[in-house]
Amino acid sequence: MKNVTANSVQYTGTIRQLLLRSDEFKSSLKGYEQWLRVFGFAESTVYYSPAYVRSFFFFLEEDGLTLLSEINNYHIKSYMQHLSQRPNFRNGRRLSHNYLLNNLNAIKLFARHISESKSIFLDSSFRYSRGQGSERKWMSRKEIDRLYEACGKGNKGDTNRMILGIYYGLGLRRSEGIGLDVGDIQRNNGLVMVRHAKFNQVRFVPVGPRIQYDIDNYIRRYRKPLLRTAGKQNEKALLLSERGKRMIGNSIYFKLQYLANKAGIATPLSIHTLRHSIATHLMENGLNLESIAGFLGHKSLESTQIYTHLGHKL
Repeated sequence: MKNVTANSVQYTGTIRQLLLRSDEFKSSLKGYEQWLRVFGFAESTVYYSPAYVRSFFFFLEEDGLTLLSEINNYHIKSYMQHLSQRPNFRNGRRLSHNYLLNNLNAIKLFARHISESKSIFLDSSFRYSRGQGSERKWMSRKEIDRLYEACGKGNKGDTNRMILGIYYGLGLRRSEGIGLDVGDIQRNNGLVMVRHAKFNQVRFVPVGPRIQYDIDNYIRRYRKPLLRTAGKQNEKALLLSERGKRMIGNSIYFKLQYLANKAGIATPLSIHTLRHSIATHLMENGLNLESIAGFLGHKSLESTQIYTHLGHKL
């Protein structure tokens, strides 16, 4: 397998080669593989199951989790949602249903292992059904308003509003938002240049006054002081982690779940949910398909026509 960059994370070789930082995660993986061998599991299970769990651990570490006791059913659900939206690095297509189930079964089996071996309970009751992660969902305008109200104040509030502005207000894809640099914000033209777009096509997205205000606030009150403190004034990324590095997709996903919970919204919330929502709202406002397709960066109108079936349900 060739080197493939997924968002800001570098995947080299197979998932068995993903490097973990947590000593507890690394040691538990060794114990898991030994446990599988001792109890006579099939050789394929001994080989693949620890690899799937390693990938899960790698996902958790990117959001700062390093202890087994910190993992719960919510993290498993988030990881499965992540896999359902992640492309197959070999062919660019969606991951198969069987692959997703194999990952989930490996995590459940690992939960059984640490329960029996370490007396650590990991709630793995989450169930995944076909089409569960890929189902298109959207939010009403009232729900979007509630998300903004849940953003809070201070640095976290500025960051949360930036995330909503990028993924709802601008309708960007996951990698497009992460790939934005400060220099891509063209204030004089009222546009954002999306360079990391699908199909390697550059496009320009209009920025409304509310989003521009949130961008300026974020840069002035959070981004500049953070980089000054971290000594990284040359960093180009717009969205930053607390360490002053380019933010990754996992962090954004967890922030969205926090906002949804705080706002009391039951609809599963992901970056795609926000993107689908702005497209539906533009459709309701009477914008034609061609304009919406250009806004979203769709190569074909067929990809945009899905939204013609959504508006009447809101």
